[in-house]
Amino acid sequence: MARSSSSWGIDVGREAVKAVKLVQRGSEVEVEAFEVLPYDEVLTAPDVDTDQAIQLQLDALLQKHELKRSRVVASVPGNTAFARFANLPPVDPKTIPKIVRFEAEQQIPFPIDEVEWDYQVFQDADTPDVKVGIFAITKERVMQFLSNYRAVDVRVDALTLSPVAVFNAFAYDTANDEDASGSGRVYLDIGTLSTDVIIIEDGDIWLRTVPIGGNHFTEALVKQFKISFSKAEKLKREAATSKYAKQIFQAMRSVFADLVQEVQRSIGFYQSMNRESELSEVVGLGSTFKLPGLQKFLKQQLQMDVKKPGAWERAVVDGKRESELVGQVGVLTTAYGLALQGLGVERVSANILPAHVLQQRMWQAKQPWIAAAAACVAVGAGLYGARYFVDQAALEEASTQIAREVQPVLARANQYRSEAEEAKTQDPRQGIENLRQVVPNRDVYPLLLADLDAAIGSVGTQEAVLSGDPARIATIPRRQRRLLSIESVVDTYIPAPATDAEEAAPVDPGQGGFGGGFDGGFGGGPGGFGGGPEGFGGGFDGGFGGGGGFGGGRAAGGGAPATGAPTSLAEMISQGQSKDFFAGEVGPQLDLVIKGTTPFETPSSLLSETIIQWLRDNADRPDRPYIIEVGEQPIAFLQQVGDGGASRSPSGGMGMGMGMGAGGGRGGAADFGRSGMGMPGGDFGGGFGGGGFGGGMGGGSAMGAADLAALLPRSPLADEDASTDFRFELRFKLQLRDPLAQPDEEAGGAGEPEGVGDDAFGQDADASVRADGQLTEEVTS
Repeated sequence: MARSSSSWGIDVGREAVKAVKLVQRGSEVEVEAFEVLPYDEVLTAPDVDTDQAIQLQLDALLQKHELKRSRVVASVPGNTAFARFANLPPVDPKTIPKIVRFEAEQQIPFPIDEVEWDYQVFQDADTPDVKVGIFAITKERVMQFLSNYRAVDVRVDALTLSPVAVFNAFAYDTANDEDASGSGRVYLDIGTLSTDVIIIEDGDIWLRTVPIGGNHFTEALVKQFKISFSKAEKLKREAATSKYAKQIFQAMRSVFADLVQEVQRSIGFYQSMNRESELSEVVGLGSTFKLPGLQKFLKQQLQMDVKKPGAWERAVVDGKRESELVGQVGVLTTAYGLALQGLGVERVSANILPAHVLQQRMWQAKQPWIAAAAACVAVGAGLYGARYFVDQAALEEASTQIAREVQPVLARANQYRSEAEEAKTQDPRQGIENLRQVVPNRDVYPLLLADLDAAIGSVGTQEAVLSGDPARIATIPRRQRRLLSIESVVDTYIPAPATDAEEAAPVDPGQGGFGGGFDGGFGGGPGGFGGGPEGFGGGFDGGFGGGGGFGGGRAAGGGAPATGAPTSLAEMISQGQSKDFFAGEVGPQLDLVIKGTTPFETPSSLLSETIIQWLRDNADRPDRPYIIEVGEQPIAFLQQVGDGGASRSPSGGMGMGMGMGAGGGRGGAADFGRSGMGMPGGDFGGGFGGGGFGGGMGGGSAMGAADLAALLPRSPLADEDASTDFRFELRFKLQLRDPLAQPDEEAGGAGEPEGVGDDAFGQDADASVRADGQLTEEVTS
């Protein structure tokens, strides 16, 4: 059944009309209202208009509560309906409906067309066996029962059997009860005309209706004492306090015995079919169970624990009416199970409501949606014409706008096509050669960063400090913490001394070649790849990093070519001049300055024994493109923070003074600039400029370090006295190796680097130009 937020369960009995309203709020079920409306006389009494009495109590319920906005689920007594259970062999789930219908035709003692019936499949996940429950009632009885609800205009959304409702109630209420999962229970719902024996074990249901109820006790008293039915009913209710109690119970003893015998037969039959069954207790329901002495008699005869039901465990009840509800749980359990089915939380969802009534309910539920859909269609049809003209006008306007935007694009495309055709006729090898020169010395800065990281790692910072936990850090006195805070690493490029030819050659910065960097970058400031006032490809300031940059030097195409000077890097190498650039006594070098702070009490020994010693031990390694030179006094500055100003937390990071050059060209004379390490004219004007690792987080930041620190979370260690910390400054140099030299050359051997004499394609070839301008290659062996 579909879920609903509220539901009414109505149980029309022979002594009263019982009703319970449940509301589902999230995962909880709340009892919002309940009513027990007794008749003036029991409906089995002579001369009682049954239908009129039922309609009067239903109307009284409507006067007290609103039912139209909630689902309504009703029940029929177990003695007026039919319930059977059958075991099916393991079959395809798709064939179960056909098999169940065949089984229903065999089990139901009426023609299948004369009954309303439904079924429920019970199957455990760990077994292929299928058990099915079949529930049926004749169409005549259903319509007669529903006539009382139609008379008072109550819409019934579902109809099921009373014992099924009892099963749903206890199955829901004991779902989380670990004690109830180990053994089965027998529920006796003793009504006026019959008793429903309901056995629940391991989530399965088995039920049987016994034709003995409270009315049989009354008839026994009528027969014994020769009194009217009404007086006998009253005498039965007051038996416990009557002075004739012994005679009353003696008169009803035969009915007690018959009831116990039928219950024993039912339990025995169930256990004969379920050999491993363990039934632990009996729970009594219904108004007749309140009969004095019945509970004790059942316990003695059945040899089982017999008790009344307790409060509903999983239902939330208003505290004001909780005590009242506890006294009525025995008679309201059926209505409680019906309301649970209305909320869609039932275990057995059998619904024997006539098919045509269900169809009527379905169409009534869909009518608002059908009306809304029809309205939408009407509105859409009316707006379609107007929408067409609006869209047409918008399309024409958009087409005009697109045409205006497409024309410049087409013009640029034609321009690019012309440039592409022109490029096909040009020699690409010069550009390839230029790009090949990007490789030398590209790994200086990554390897330098790795060495600095390893050197700082040799300080031996305590594990508590490395953990970052303020509580653990505080356990180590501040002046005993082996901690270095690096504020900046600045490098200054020192080029090799210029030759006479270089000084004589005219300088024309900013023309062609790989060179000029761009503003900004990591560290901020001018410079970058190819930046600098002189040398190859001077151009735009900046780049990745501040100051100076990779390259510098004159661009190809500027100035007059020097007499006899090589015009390309390939020529320079082929003429044995590849090491001229690195032949100077000083340079090219990088002068590095590391600034930072430390709280350690003896900073000089800490720096000397760790970082400085590491740099000396690892000064000359064949896998590095440089040699580390550490002077006799590498600690250039050491001062206590308290002597030089207020302490502060280190801020900023390590920026990388690197930039990427732009442009390119060929021709012109080689001119090695004094601001960078460049390549001959026409080649890549790369090298190390005067950039650095500048402080701060790249570029010229608009936010100062103090403003940035104010935005950060305050450290628990911020209140420590940092006036005893030390500021330090370390200086050392990197002697750059010749990037084009072979390892044996650096070791003192002579030889030409691999690739010298090769053209840009890595082949030993002579290039000649045909009359039509296209290049041909004559490959020699």
